Amino acid sequence: MFTRSSTFLSLFLCLATLMGQVASAQTSKFEGFNLHTGLGGISQTTFKSDMVLLSNPQMPVSSPDILSSAPILNVGAGYSKAVSDQFTLGLEFNLSARDSKHIHSVNYVGPYALSSMLWNTNQYTLSLSPGYLLAPETLIYAKFGALKVTTMCTNDNGQPCTSNHLSGQNLGLGVKQVLAGGRNYFYIEGNKNQLSTARLTTVNTPVTYSLNGSTLNLILGFGHHFN
Repeated sequence: MFTRSSTFLSLFLCLATLMGQVASAQTSKFEGFNLHTGLGGISQTTFKSDMVLLSNPQMPVSSPDILSSAPILNVGAGYSKAVSDQFTLGLEFNLSARDSKHIHSVNYVGPYALSSMLWNTNQYTLSLSPGYLLAPETLIYAKFGALKVTTMCTNDNGQPCTSNHLSGQNLGLGVKQVLAGGRNYFYIEGNKNQLSTARLTTVNTPVTYSLNGSTLNLILGFGHHFN
């Protein structure tokens, strides 16, 4: 009886070890450093509030919300580590380059209208990225992070406004699929970025206002794990 128990225990330990190795091997496909790049599109909503024309006397200003879209190029790097046989935890840095100069803004001062252009250039995002192994070669993941985006503008006379580096929050959801070879992968992800409200002042015909906005993007790309 003792011999049978010992044999059963030995087989159980061997099976557990083998399963652990298989799970570790599956998870390891998404571990280590990675580089990735992707293309996609972005939809952006920008709105201004609390607008005042700095004249003598000061005058209230109004402006409609601005809706726009633009292509986006995303490049990034990250590091992931398995925390169990099905879960990973990663840290990602991304640079999203876009140039949406067609965002046309109109400020209304009484019967007059002042035209200006707004656009965002580079966005830097640092995100924590937990993942779940949905299948041996498929990982779904979320993103929670902070961002910085550069907002540019020109006034109605063509003179540039002061560029501003605005902050915000990043939330995302995506999926990675390992390709042949085990180290390359395809990914698709969507992100919602919310800018924090910032108080700005234009240069020509000075107007102070609070700028806020949010973006939605969808990115498809490829990456490589260095594990």
